[in-house]
Amino acid sequence: MFEKKSVVPSRFLGVGAVALMLSLKPVQAEDVFSTLMAGGLTDASYWDVTLGGGVMIAPKYQGSKKFSATPLPYVDVVWKDTLFLNPMKGLGANIFSSNGFKFGAAASYDFGRKEKDSRTELAGMGKIKGGVTATGFLDYDLGFVKASSSLTKYFAGSKGVTADFGLKTFVPLSVLMGGEMPQGGPDKSVPGHGFTEPALSLGVSAQWADKDYMQDYFGVTAAQSATSGYATHKASAGFKSVSAQAGLYVPVTEHVIIGSTVTYRRLVGDAAESPLSKRDNQVSGMIFTTYKF
Repeated sequence: MFEKKSVVPSRFLGVGAVALMLSLKPVQAEDVFSTLMAGGLTDASYWDVTLGGGVMIAPKYQGSKKFSATPLPYVDVVWKDTLFLNPMKGLGANIFSSNGFKFGAAASYDFGRKEKDSRTELAGMGKIKGGVTATGFLDYDLGFVKASSSLTKYFAGSKGVTADFGLKTFVPLSVLMGGEMPQGGPDKSVPGHGFTEPALSLGVSAQWADKDYMQDYFGVTAAQSATSGYATHKASAGFKSVSAQAGLYVPVTEHVIIGSTVTYRRLVGDAAESPLSKRDNQVSGMIFTTYKF
């Protein structure tokens, strides 16, 4: 389905980002600067804060056939739709925004991979160090459908590059039961999914990685083969997985949402052919609740 040798998506994302930067204006740059100078960081009206938590059940590593349950604290802080901190993108800023397009950058942390993550499956494979990552992202909001793309550089471990491309939509349950779709799309002032009623989320995405990332996470060197018993495997740059996700978001009060998501991920290409990939069809799930102040 996918060729092992693929054109580097970073070239396309980079060209698109440059073109967008040349055509857009900064996100209310003058307003943001004047607000900062006036002490706007201490004004509570400029802040949006959401706290919550949940539990995720997922494979122990990419390709594992074993699962683990992990508690997930959730913190989402946004200042004037410009500065943000959340578990999805990390700490960053929306640099440009216009006509539905949004371009920005963020720093985060990747925990790498350890043999103890799955001792029977990763024994002898050694450790992939965790470290800081830097991500550039370009999103386009069509109202009911959101397109996203991101490019991430890892500064430790594989020191590789990954890219993610996705589409996501939210559909109120009333629409599925014969009702009409709300005019104007989701309301950004409404926490979570943007609707005051239960809604279903649907999404698809594809994940690409360069040869450094692929070799570290899916390759097996001669030395690793000797200590693990796996056959040697060379992993090249290319798409490593495709995904589909479905979720349910239910507003309990004006501030509280409970929800759940299920994600199906199919490993492809050299990732699927790796001896470390015990199961190419990967399923994960999450339940959560959030409170927006």
